[in-house]
Amino acid sequence: MIEKIVLGTVQLGLDYGVNNQHGKPSLEQAFEILEVAFDNGIKTLDTAEAYGNSQEIIGKFQKEQPNKKFQIITKLASNTEIAPKKFIEHIAQNCKILNSDQLFGYMFHNYPSFKAREGLYDKLLLAKKEGLVSKAGISLYGNNEIEDVLNNYDGFDFIQIPFNLFDNDSKRSALLKEAKRKGVEVHTRSVFLQGLFFKPKSKISAKLQPLITYLATLENIKNSTSINTQTLALQYVLQKIYIDHVLIGVETAKQLVDNITNCKIEQTIPHHLIDAIDVKEIELLNPSNWS
Repeated sequence: MIEKIVLGTVQLGLDYGVNNQHGKPSLEQAFEILEVAFDNGIKTLDTAEAYGNSQEIIGKFQKEQPNKKFQIITKLASNTEIAPKKFIEHIAQNCKILNSDQLFGYMFHNYPSFKAREGLYDKLLLAKKEGLVSKAGISLYGNNEIEDVLNNYDGFDFIQIPFNLFDNDSKRSALLKEAKRKGVEVHTRSVFLQGLFFKPKSKISAKLQPLITYLATLENIKNSTSINTQTLALQYVLQKIYIDHVLIGVETAKQLVDNITNCKIEQTIPHHLIDAIDVKEIELLNPSNWS
């Protein structure tokens, strides 16, 4: 399953996550995380122009470790004003920062910013044709966004969407199977819902109180199966055959080692019980609505 894992690197450039206990790592700690990932078979990184100095850290690592070159996916910052004629030059600048000859993937960071700048879509496909980018992608949230992209933009090679124990098969599977049928790769993020699954109930904010009922259901599943949260969350997503890549983020090298261990475990997951968790407060599955 380790070949499905993509290491998210927002934590390398920013303090990120509702349950982040460590803050942004030092350069030395960031390099340790990247080294542990590469040495354990994780060869793809996910970053973005908006992730602080994450891209610069990756580029520095790749320069200092020429034998440990990652496949890199990055994203256009939502607030970047750029003329279509300058877009390929902009992507090339990302390659330079990342010390990479070709990007494994280049994405629009979200659906609204893509729709506001559709003129860049053809230019991204041109960058792919010219070999600057291997795959074109887009980060999405709602099913309506997924439907629009699958039905109207066949140039995308992959979509990246949230998928986890709450934002689960009951909400996503039909569309994700349709994506696979159309030859579009499915990359997922938010496997731990920004750490919410690990947060003590006493620390859940007032805004997220409606989710406590579902967290209690999850607790019952864990207790009845003797599977820990980390294993359950990772294996539930990794075992879905319609998911190609699973993005995980970590704050420390130790967390990464723990995640790698949990990815390698052969565990029977009660998919039917998790698929039956039906969160009604869908807006709370999007962390941008938490504040």
